[in-house]
This record gives sequence, structure tokens and C-alpha cells, in this order.
Amino acid sequence: MSIVTKTGDKGTTGTLGGQRLLKSSPLIELNGQIDEVNASLGYLNSLLDEAKDFPAKGEIMDFLRFIQNGLYNLGTEISSGFAITRFQEKHVLLLEEKIETMTNLMPPQTKFILFSGAKEATYTHVVRSVSRRCERQFVRFLLEENIDPFPECYKFLNRLSDYLFTLARFLNQELGGTELETSPWKE
Repeated sequence: MSIVTKTGDKGTTGTLGGQRLLKSSPLIELNGQIDEVNASLGYLNSLLDEAKDFPAKGEIMDFLRFIQNGLYNLGTEISSGFAITRFQEKHVLLLEEKIETMTNLMPPQTKFILFSGAKEATYTHVVRSVSRRCERQFVRFLLEENIDPFPECYKFLNRLSDYLFTLARFLNQELGGTELETSPWKE
């Protein structure tokens, strides 16, 4: 099967429902941002693969691949007009469980931090910010489409950025990165 179809040469693309939409449509923009989060997670996993070993390394890498698969399912739900649903509350709860587990293994955060430290941790913050941008696009899309209540897949994406923030802090701890605290500017 060829990757080149030429069907998008006029600025449109197809959905799972068989529609042709402009590539600038909110749905296609959202799917593109989900793709960007997914690719960013793949790069994060490659950074972790090259990082020094720590006890939870394999488990974290496996879970990042689980999230990547989840993002493909997210794209399926959106492209089908939510006729296909793959996300359930248990997926959101799993992210919350992972957040809690890592949080319990770290000292409490008492100040705001700069996104710094080990390159793997710093890049995790980049992925987190890309995820947040995707989430903002998702909200715009849901509001435009008058979808209420928001689906579980949205809640998963919302929780993903919390997971990534916690993961960045945890990676700094495990990889010896220094977490810098913010400080007021002096005049």
C-alpha cells in the first residue's frame, strides 16, 4: 500500500465517517495536534531508552507506549464523530493512579519550578505543553460541535498533562536532574 494517495492535493482529507474536510478544519487540526503529542511521546521514549537505568524505567516506557496507543484510539473516537468509543473512566483513573504513585515517591513540591533538569525531564515538559495546546483545541472542537457532556477521551487528555508534569519531576529525581525553583526578579 502506498503512502501517496494524492487525494489531499486540493487541501482536503478524509475522515473515518467518509467525509472530505478541509485540512484546516477544527477536526483535522485536532487530529494533527493529537498526532504531534503522539510523536513527541515517541521521541521522549527514545530519550528514556538512552538514559541511565533506574528502577521504574521499563514500566514508564511501557506506559508511554500505552498512552501512544490511547492517542490513536482518541483520534478514532473524534474522527468517527464519537460513534466509536474506546475510552472509559478506568483509563482516566489509571493516569490518576500513576500520578499518585510517582507523587508518593517524591518530596512534596512547595514552590513553582522552572522546567529544567535532566534532558529527559525537560523534554517531558515540552510534551506536556504540546498536550495542553492539544487539549485547548479539543475544547474548542467540543464546544463548536455542541458536545456535552465532554467525553471520557477528553478527560484522559486533560489528565495526561498532569501525568506528564509529575513524570518530569519524577525523571529529574531518578536521573539526577536539578529542579530549579522560580524566584522573583530583582530590580
